[in-house]
Amino acid sequence: MIKTVAALAWLFVVCANALAGPYDDGVAAYDQGHYATALKLWLPLAEQGQAAAQFNVAVLYEKGLGTAVDHAEAARWYLKAARQGDPDAQYSVALLYETGSGLAKDAGEARKWYAEVLANPRATANSPLRQRATQHLKELSTQEVIAFDQGRFVIANADAQTCVVALQGKITREASVGFEDVVRRTERAGCADRWLLLESPGGVLSDALELARDIRYGRFRTVTRYDCASACSLLFTAGIERVLVGSRARIGFHEAATIDKSNERHCSDGFDLLMRRHLMWVIPEHADDVMRIVRSTSCRTIEWIAGQRALDLGVATRVDAGDVDVFGSRGSRK
Repeated sequence: MIKTVAALAWLFVVCANALAGPYDDGVAAYDQGHYATALKLWLPLAEQGQAAAQFNVAVLYEKGLGTAVDHAEAARWYLKAARQGDPDAQYSVALLYETGSGLAKDAGEARKWYAEVLANPRATANSPLRQRATQHLKELSTQEVIAFDQGRFVIANADAQTCVVALQGKITREASVGFEDVVRRTERAGCADRWLLLESPGGVLSDALELARDIRYGRFRTVTRYDCASACSLLFTAGIERVLVGSRARIGFHEAATIDKSNERHCSDGFDLLMRRHLMWVIPEHADDVMRIVRSTSCRTIEWIAGQRALDLGVATRVDAGDVDVFGSRGSRK
């Protein structure tokens, strides 16, 4: 919500206590309704980089006080003050991005600037400004879906800085292509902390290796609450942090397989080198141990790794709620 004139006048007076000369004169002119004079006095200070003056100039342009309404010019000055750490300007920038007034409408940028308000030590705890920023963030925290052949990504904002992306469905070439869009959208949303929730039955090994590279380069953390085996295990191990949540969370390994024209499955060691390279990259200290499990497990079965063993092998970096069935009764997951 844009500040009222009364609130702005109070802000100008408070700021004036720390400033002298033309700024004080601008405050006096503003209080008397001489907005054109206030603009004339504040504009040189704003051009010199004074954040308080930049904010005040932005307000005058936004409201059309002493000048014609110019939302683009208001946005320009708000941005200058916001980049200097002014929390009121940061809130105004967020609001302009949210509404598309003076700046191109962009929910991701809006979330980023509301988050700046919440992280700003100059925005005091429980202040109306922080409360409004928090409320806007909640309203902007919506889910996005990126569908691909045989699956989809679901993106949600857990909080101002965190995005959680669920991979649901088979790992295919299209999943890797779709993940490029996931990366762009989470970057646009200002998510410094990105999690990939794996809900996949597996897929094609070569496609999984490509996607795993994007996960590691994108510095995603990985998490699973249920079975994550075969190609899914490659994605899980690519996370910079790897978390098993709940009593059913486990990672499965086995030897690679090829499928012939009649859809018959054949175990093959032809992918061992690629898998070993992957493991040496993501968990170098434990790659040989995990590779021994892969080579000793037929492609027609699965070696499951969970709990303390997953930690000891470096497959997981953390186990949360290991004794809790986060799905409820066994019949709740089909």
